[in-house]
Amino acid sequence: MSIEYDLFANPPRPGETKPTLHARAINIQTVDTNELARMIEGMSTFTSADIKGAIKAISERLFYCLSNSQSVHLDGIGTFSVTLKCRPVENKKDIRAASIAFKNVEFRADPELKKRFRGARIERREGTTERKAYNEDIRQKRILWYIKNYGTINQTVAADLNQCTRQKAKKDLEQLIEDNQIQKNWCGRRAFYIRRSNDQKPPEAPSNEAIE
Repeated sequence: MSIEYDLFANPPRPGETKPTLHARAINIQTVDTNELARMIEGMSTFTSADIKGAIKAISERLFYCLSNSQSVHLDGIGTFSVTLKCRPVENKKDIRAASIAFKNVEFRADPELKKRFRGARIERREGTTERKAYNEDIRQKRILWYIKNYGTINQTVAADLNQCTRQKAKKDLEQLIEDNQIQKNWCGRRAFYIRRSNDQKPPEAPSNEAIE
């Protein structure tokens, strides 16, 4: 897993003959609420419906608090607050509430969250959002690496991790079961995968390419 970037040109400054370059993170995919809920479902005892319900409730309470002149802090995530806009004036009496408007919701990340990104892997991608094509061996090593670090995985998370189809993810998981690397468990009607209980040997450390 890695944060991907490319270099983009800044407009040339006066006196410069060549534009300077800056790094910009590239978004290869937007994870929506349904996808996020499925991911969390695979690593918890909550159902996708429970998670989406909680997200909806948080959204409603967030709006309520912000619209009542309160900021909202989520532990380990950050603080949300409202910003306003108005025309510039020299005297407070020159403007009324009717002339002041909502501008934006500002988010300030917690130091704890920002600290987790300090060791993140950074990788160059040539100005494109094309998905990577990992071969079968690398995909399976990445799945084992994920289970080693997070304890469990499901088909949706495996597909997202390896940027492949759910069909390929299913095939990879089935192959790892056949190779006695992992086992399939159930929580209600939801399947998830863990290391085999009778196999205490840790998974082979994947190459740098395998854990991008």
